[in-house]
Amino acid sequence: MLKNYFRTALRYFQRNKVTTLINILGLSTGISAALIIFMMIRYDRSFDQFEPNSDRVYRVVTDGDAWKNQGVPVPLAEALKQNVSGIETVAALYDYNDWNTKVIIPQGSSKPDKIFKKQQKIAFADAGYFNILPHRWLAGNPAHALKNPYALVLSESRAKVYFPGLSPDQIIGKMVIFSDTIRTTVTGIVADLEAKSDFDKQCFLSLNTVYNTSLKKDYQTDQWENVNSNNEVLVKLNPQVSAATINRQIAALFKLHTKDADTKTVHRLQALADIHINPDFGGTVNPAVIRNLAILAIFLLALGAINFINLSTAHASERAKEIGIRKTLGSGKGQLMTQFLSETFLLTFITAIVSTALVPLLLKVFSGFIPKGLNAAYLFKDPGVWAFLLALIIGVSLVAGLYPAFIMSAFRPVTALKDNKSTASGSTWLRKTLIVSQFVIAQVFVIGVLVVDKQLHFAEVKNMGFRKDAIINFYVPFDFNKPNPKKLLLKQELAGIPGIQAVSLGNQSPAFSGFMTTEVDYKEKGKNINLSVNSRDGDTAYLSVYRIKLVAGRNVAVSDTANELLINETLAKQIGFNQPAAAVGHFLQFGNGQLPIVGVMQDFNQASVRTSVAPMIYYSSPKHGYVMHVALQTDPASWNKAIQQMTAAWKSVYPDTDFDYTFLDKTVENFYKEDRQLSQLLTWSAGIAIFISCLGMLGLVIFMTNKRVKEIGVRKVLGASVRQIITLLAADFAKLLVVAFIIAVPIAWWQTHKWLQNFAYHTALSWWLFLLGGVVMITIALIIVGIRAGKAAMANPADSLRTE
Repeated sequence: MLKNYFRTALRYFQRNKVTTLINILGLSTGISAALIIFMMIRYDRSFDQFEPNSDRVYRVVTDGDAWKNQGVPVPLAEALKQNVSGIETVAALYDYNDWNTKVIIPQGSSKPDKIFKKQQKIAFADAGYFNILPHRWLAGNPAHALKNPYALVLSESRAKVYFPGLSPDQIIGKMVIFSDTIRTTVTGIVADLEAKSDFDKQCFLSLNTVYNTSLKKDYQTDQWENVNSNNEVLVKLNPQVSAATINRQIAALFKLHTKDADTKTVHRLQALADIHINPDFGGTVNPAVIRNLAILAIFLLALGAINFINLSTAHASERAKEIGIRKTLGSGKGQLMTQFLSETFLLTFITAIVSTALVPLLLKVFSGFIPKGLNAAYLFKDPGVWAFLLALIIGVSLVAGLYPAFIMSAFRPVTALKDNKSTASGSTWLRKTLIVSQFVIAQVFVIGVLVVDKQLHFAEVKNMGFRKDAIINFYVPFDFNKPNPKKLLLKQELAGIPGIQAVSLGNQSPAFSGFMTTEVDYKEKGKNINLSVNSRDGDTAYLSVYRIKLVAGRNVAVSDTANELLINETLAKQIGFNQPAAAVGHFLQFGNGQLPIVGVMQDFNQASVRTSVAPMIYYSSPKHGYVMHVALQTDPASWNKAIQQMTAAWKSVYPDTDFDYTFLDKTVENFYKEDRQLSQLLTWSAGIAIFISCLGMLGLVIFMTNKRVKEIGVRKVLGASVRQIITLLAADFAKLLVVAFIIAVPIAWWQTHKWLQNFAYHTALSWWLFLLGGVVMITIALIIVGIRAGKAAMANPADSLRTE
């Protein structure tokens, strides 16, 4: 029986090639999108699932007032071990804070040393790390490998790079030197993780290297108020101990060690399963993006299914006699429904094959949205993907096929055999409703593209309050144990280059992708205000490089340590001074002393326009600077020569280190990388939605003109012009498009208004965006209708009336 059903379905597909092709194109788009998005979700959800008792593993994070950070103050790790009950294991993981790490492998006096530049994935850790995230040990003792200062554990892949040809046992005892100053001894080799994890370090220096050497000061091991995203702490709780219990003890710890218990900053546990999918704390996946992608896949599937329903019900009248004969010969309604559903299933199955074949191509086309480790091979590795595809085939078959099957199997034999024109008339209202639904979705996408692009333009041209054009930033090598005077020599060399306007040495630029926060206290006039503030430090040229205006007071004086403070207007207001000048001369508790406020900076954006201007301090500390800020001449023609001279100056001071630099305006552009990806995604989505919707409309126009071919012939004989006939045929569709536009406008306004609320500073929702979106959509649709209607209108009426 099923064989006969499928044979009948294939014959129907062959007779209706255009309709079949339209259905395959529409459904394959939705199925491909759904399949890829499911693969992305499965892939992202598989991170850090290999750890034993992973439900008891957490990371301690910092939740500040309007800011979040995956790092914690360094002294917390030791305090957790000594003062908090209910924790089985504590593992500190502190990134090696060097941005151009050089690794030297001594070769003895007979050979030159091996030098490896730009080494990454280096961190300080202890045995607790490997207890929580177990690795397979190839050499060394897990319990003692990271016990002593200057001990080093390497991953298998990194060990092969540094010591090619040696076995893990032979590498034990070898020396590795980091940044010319930290001389370590290899005490262990671990196999590379096969499972996916966000914790992918490959060089592990012993944590005691920090606590028992001069690095202790650089890592601020006694500072409870400083948070750095590079300093993470993992914990594994005892069985039956809740995260809330530990959170309360952590809060008590900070209350004990910080001066002001009223601080709004909270340190709490974050579940291991949440780390990869929480961008607030450094996660690489945004659940909102995945959710939106899933909604997109549903919409695209719906558009394809709508095409199938529309075309199936429209062609129902052509199958009326077939249905009438089958019923006369004894076929029941259930048999007919099974036949029509089997046709839908076969079509969906063919479409699924096409969709699967398209996956490798689509993964390349949309590589900007795809996780780096996800490729076409994942389609064949994970049986869950195939189970989802089967469920998708069944689900789409039922959703797209049930209503047409029900409509066609309900035809009465007498009516179907007598007059096939009336059999499908009852589904006309449904077709119109579905057409409107399709174009509502498409128009919402089009308007969304326009709004996102307008917001991106707003963000890119907005005055951020500092100079961002013709500014170069680059890191200088930093000696952890002792600040290196070479960087001061480099600054002098750069200042003498004609193509450079100004040079400053400090920490980060006014705006960058990260956080630099600290805490200050204002204790005057009976007030006791504790605030978490952004911080920058450097020399006295910092303000001139970035053209940051002082609205009151003066710049900080030359000094290697913080003796004076600049604050911004926002901070002045938060401590009670509405007039910036009134804040000058007052004091803030910072570090271990009361420092005077000597000036107030005009507010500037410290991040993207998603966040409002935060309170900020600036102080002098060029001795500990690690970023060079260079203002070039404004004429781009002079930049190449200036950069060549900068490279030569760098090589004269740091001959063994590559010169890497970035333009600040490119850094600012990267703030909106996700928004640009959203714009691209919406553009593709709008294009696909228009394509599918217009495909469906084309199918209906072809069907309609074929049904009205004799009417068109009669009208032409009676004197109707081609324009009149096109207008007649397009009028009904134009009305539906206008209705779709009227419905789409409030939906699009609500969605785009909601999206814009994610930005502290955003563009206005202009009325012309909605009008333009509607005009674009209606114009494209009517052009397609007009082309097909025009072809019918220009046909020779003698051909259509010959049989009359």
